[in-house]
Amino acid sequence: MLLDSEVMSQERFDHFIDEAAKAAGYEGGFGVRDCDLSQREWWAVYARQSRKEQAENDRLAEYLFTCARLAKQKGVIVPREYILYDTVTSEHLDRPRMKQLRGSLIAGRRISGVIIPLQGRLSADALHQLTFETECDYYGVEIVFGDAPGGKDWASQTARLIQAQANALRVKTNQGNALGGNISRVLAGKVPSHRAPYGYTYHAEKIFEPRSGRAKVLKAWWVVDEIGSDGELVWGSPAWAVRQIFIWTGDEDRTAYWVASRLNALKIPTPGRPLWAPKTVITIVNRGCYTGETEYNVNARVPNPNRPLGDLTLGIKRTLLSPKPQEERVKYEVPRLTTTELWKKANQNITERGRGRGKQGKTIQALFRTRMFCPWCGKPMSVLRGKRGEVFYYCRAHYCPWIKDPCQYNRFVPGTWDDEIWDELVVMLDDGAWIEQQLSAEFHQDEGLEKRIRLHQLKIRQVEDKIRKVEEGFDGGLYSLEEARKKKLDYQDAIEREIKEIARLQALIEAQGFSKRDVETLRQELRVLRERNLKDATFEEKVDLVAMLGIKIYPAEDLKSRRIVCRINLQEVVREMKQNDFAKVMFGGPLWTRTRDPSLIRTVL
Repeated sequence: MLLDSEVMSQERFDHFIDEAAKAAGYEGGFGVRDCDLSQREWWAVYARQSRKEQAENDRLAEYLFTCARLAKQKGVIVPREYILYDTVTSEHLDRPRMKQLRGSLIAGRRISGVIIPLQGRLSADALHQLTFETECDYYGVEIVFGDAPGGKDWASQTARLIQAQANALRVKTNQGNALGGNISRVLAGKVPSHRAPYGYTYHAEKIFEPRSGRAKVLKAWWVVDEIGSDGELVWGSPAWAVRQIFIWTGDEDRTAYWVASRLNALKIPTPGRPLWAPKTVITIVNRGCYTGETEYNVNARVPNPNRPLGDLTLGIKRTLLSPKPQEERVKYEVPRLTTTELWKKANQNITERGRGRGKQGKTIQALFRTRMFCPWCGKPMSVLRGKRGEVFYYCRAHYCPWIKDPCQYNRFVPGTWDDEIWDELVVMLDDGAWIEQQLSAEFHQDEGLEKRIRLHQLKIRQVEDKIRKVEEGFDGGLYSLEEARKKKLDYQDAIEREIKEIARLQALIEAQGFSKRDVETLRQELRVLRERNLKDATFEEKVDLVAMLGIKIYPAEDLKSRRIVCRINLQEVVREMKQNDFAKVMFGGPLWTRTRDPSLIRTVL
């Protein structure tokens, strides 16, 4: 069993399982410990709640009780490790425990069936419902719902489809009611019913109505957290921290990193995380509510049309923040923690210090930005401008104490590497005939990989034909049930192997190969640059060429050597080159090792 300890403790979850099994009278079959999980006769249970706040109620106990009763009716055994629980929205299947259920348990053929207490706990999308059922049917896994027919007949499938559409309508209605309710609260002189931002606390005055059995909110407002008896902000309080953040970033022009480090040194409480981070500081600076005037229903999350769609069952990610029309917004007032002028100044300073900008507000030109990787943790290194204007690459994770596992590498890669590596690339790229030969070889290699993919796809179709013949043979009495099941499992294993090989070949093409369009673009770019002299290329032209070649730099820990990975297998054109402090440079990923002495070229297998 996988469980997020921040959402629910292991003890509480185990208690729910034990009580559900006891209430159903099935303690020997539900939540059983020490099962041999290498066997396939076990069943799984999946339950879900939409938010972490819902995990604080006891509804999960009722879900598990329903599953225990269904397991008893079916006479199946549910190991404790196969009771899975998520606190993620029903709008997609991109959930930790759901991915374990679909991948490891169902596709891995480790279970015979799965129990879901309510159909709405699976998904509120009919497409996701059908996809999940299709996967279970393909791998021979039975599904049992606590509130819907589980048969494979047309009537049962249609009933589940209609219920999935009803669940989607319920989710949409709930969202619309919540939005409309908050707008009504603002128009009535109250604040919305969400958690107050850092620096404020939410207060409400309520009365209980006996007739309806509900609490009615008379007033709702935010209070500054916190004000002392003298009317001033209490030192170290969240409100004091907010005011200081605007003073530091606005008046004193401090960086978000400096502010986060200062707050951590002062041990100021954070808004829901162990330590202050620059991103937390920037989030606070961007909030307009601290000026005393704010709006509700301002933005909406929308999908990015420029991103690949991917697996629809994992949800369409809403990664863009799109402003809503002005007429849909409602304004309300809250206590002020900073002035409008200081808020604008702080935001302007933060914007000027955006990615790739130094203290002077000028872009730092680094040829291998995001392409220089830390030798310790393997993450892309950041760029820094020194006091004298020199540029360095460094691992930002080493200087982030707020992250869980900071990097231990504290050395700086000099920015002079940019010119040195470019000169080394020029030596190879200057030989037009050799580059043309390499590009042609890479393109033909990709064509060979595509042919291999088509061959594996043909094998899959052939195996699928064999599966159909086995099913026809079973219907005709040629095979027994056990023989047909064994043959079908063997053929399905063969299909999975072919699918994995296709995925490997496709990843190889994507990671290292060139499309025909890529090859032509790179040929044209190199031809133009060679005619003018590669060494005289502008910074922008260098960046474009490095991106097309897919250059990645992996320095050694002692900075005496470096590995250069490229989409094509660049080898040294044997020439006389001067010695320098770097002993080795490696090209073409793990295949080729290139030293500064052309006579010492060797191949690493």
